[in-house]
Amino acid sequence: MKLLLAAAAGFLGYCYYMGKNTRQHKAAVKEDLNRWEGEGGNVPAVATPSPAYTPRTSYPAGDDNIIRH
Repeated sequence: MKLLLAAAAGFLGYCYYMGKNTRQHKAAVKEDLNRWEGEGGNVPAVATPSPAYTPRTSYPAGDDNIIRH
């Protein structure tokens, strides 16, 4: 019986230790992420064109001041 209680206490202690370690690790990762985003994150230094397809217009090129209906 004493051995069973000692094993259960050890298991609970191990679970507590791992949970505490995980919380500390998550806090460190969150702090690093917030610092990284504060520095600009993944924003490119040079404007890059969008890879999205832009359809061509059926209107002829020319005067942009013409009102089209």
